[in-house]
Amino acid sequence: MTLVVALRCDAGVVLASDGQATSDAAGQPTRAPVRKLFDIGGRVAWGSAGSIGLQQTLQAELGALNGHAGDAGQLRRRLASVVTPLQQAAMRDFVPFGGAEPPELACLFCWCDATGPRILSIPRTGSDHQFHERHAAIGSGDIFAELTVRSIAHLGAGELTVEQAKMVAYRTVADAIDVAAVYLGPPIQMYVVTAEGARPVAQDEIDGALADAVELWRARQREALGALAA
Repeated sequence: MTLVVALRCDAGVVLASDGQATSDAAGQPTRAPVRKLFDIGGRVAWGSAGSIGLQQTLQAELGALNGHAGDAGQLRRRLASVVTPLQQAAMRDFVPFGGAEPPELACLFCWCDATGPRILSIPRTGSDHQFHERHAAIGSGDIFAELTVRSIAHLGAGELTVEQAKMVAYRTVADAIDVAAVYLGPPIQMYVVTAEGARPVAQDEIDGALADAVELWRARQREALGALAA
């Protein structure tokens, strides 16, 4: 299980994911930390869900793009031209055995251009890549992102600052890890994408100040619930 979520905010996009790879060994799930978020030339941040092998191949091929140029439509076509053939080849070359499933790969790409922030999803089918206005999520844990975003919609999620979006993204992934602990896991990973480029959020910040801020958020919710019950 994987969760990669992108949230638009006032200055760009926040991209976050869990950091665990899960596989079966003799019928039992095994876990290991794995990197799921990357950038292209410090301009485009992206994350993937699915086969680690396909992810590694994609990372190597996307490196040749070296950032981006042109309008959103052009970059969309360039990204799809790399991802979709890889997806199709994986399906075509798969040899069924036992209960094995064919390898799959879904991707989220985030960048800022002259017209503003962009969130592009390419699902595992590769046939319905699309832009998203406010948020998007991929992976088998994507439902957790939908629930969190909808739960704060009445607060004006479209006007989140970068720091607020980082908190929402962190909590989305952290709550999902708490619910599906066997198949999702730390370390939580994060990128912030603005007009200046795509930069990773330091792990010390994620595990420190950001985690503390989200815990304070939770505490205030518990206090509010207690007041309602009084």
